[in-house]
Amino acid sequence: MNSNESSDFDLDGIGDNADTDDDGDGTLDDDDAFPLNSNESSDFDLDGIGDNADTDDDDDGVTDSNDACPTTTSLMDSVDSSGCAAQQRDTDSDGLSDDLDADDDGDGWLDQEEITCGTSSTDASSMPVDTDSDQICNVIDDDDDGDGVIDSEDAFPLDPSETSDFDMDGVGDNEDSDDDNDGVLDSSDAYPFDSTRTFDEGVLMVTVSMGSILITGLLASSLMSSRKDRNKPQNQDIQGMIEALER
Repeated sequence: MNSNESSDFDLDGIGDNADTDDDGDGTLDDDDAFPLNSNESSDFDLDGIGDNADTDDDDDGVTDSNDACPTTTSLMDSVDSSGCAAQQRDTDSDGLSDDLDADDDGDGWLDQEEITCGTSSTDASSMPVDTDSDQICNVIDDDDDGDGVIDSEDAFPLDPSETSDFDMDGVGDNEDSDDDNDGVLDSSDAYPFDSTRTFDEGVLMVTVSMGSILITGLLASSLMSSRKDRNKPQNQDIQGMIEALER
């Protein structure tokens, strides 16, 4: 009879006081969270349930069967759907954990930029739209196409070759051959941006004046010829005046 012993939990013939592994599970009592439970030896999340019985060992809200990182600690960031915190992930496999990586998915856009632009910082296929490739996404870029005209004043904010559409026909003025849509091509229109005017009045007046002078000269010449010959103006003289006017 041993007065120093009164029990032998694992029935190994060594009293529990002397036994360094009371439950005989192979884990010393000093290292065993459950020294009298041979089915349990650890409790990672310290919730009182042994890890063998616990369905969520790290208590991160993701069950062990679906948890790619079952040993997340409370000191780490919140976990994703796979149960991994940023400290445990390396999304782009660049050897730098996401918590230290400024560009988690390695798509060339910083995580903070993607958050601002509304895209995913952990999905390389989800990148901000940047029409002019100036590394400023369209969401915050005030000149999306980089043509020097801000979007609010640009009729074609995503087309660097066009900025205005005078007649609002959907065709930019650079491409449109009739900007004011008056039926006269710009190349023949003295006022391509005024649908109420087509001809240059100054040039027209000079042309009319020159025509009047020419007619007067022809009539005078015809009259002098008529007096000299005592005949009426010949048909060819009249035809000449008409042709001169047409020119």
